[in-house]
Amino acid sequence: MSRIKMRTVANDPNAPANTVAIVAGRLGGKWLRELGFVRDDVLLVSAVPGMITYQRQENGVAWTMELVKFARQNKFRLLQVQKKGHEPFIEIPRSCLKTAGVMPDEPMFVIYEHNTLKLQRP
Repeated sequence: MSRIKMRTVANDPNAPANTVAIVAGRLGGKWLRELGFVRDDVLLVSAVPGMITYQRQENGVAWTMELVKFARQNKFRLLQVQKKGHEPFIEIPRSCLKTAGVMPDEPMFVIYEHNTLKLQRP
């Protein structure tokens, strides 16, 4: 089973700014923590052709139960931010990669908007 990992491609003169390449099954690092994604954050994950979206959710037992119900009804996935060493990371579900049509080493834009992280094909 292959894993997807994000790495920057800033050294590639043909790559636009804020581009990453997928090379194994997770994305993470210091930049993720700086955006406020920390260990045990709950994320609602969705995918459409060309884009994978992670939306950080508020904590609370009642809200989590509603969130699970919502995710099941709308065929979304729930993930938690994990930590390896000192830095957080997020798994990228293979089903989301397939839905988004993302291929290994394909450049992707990483877009952050209030509690939402989007991986978008150029």
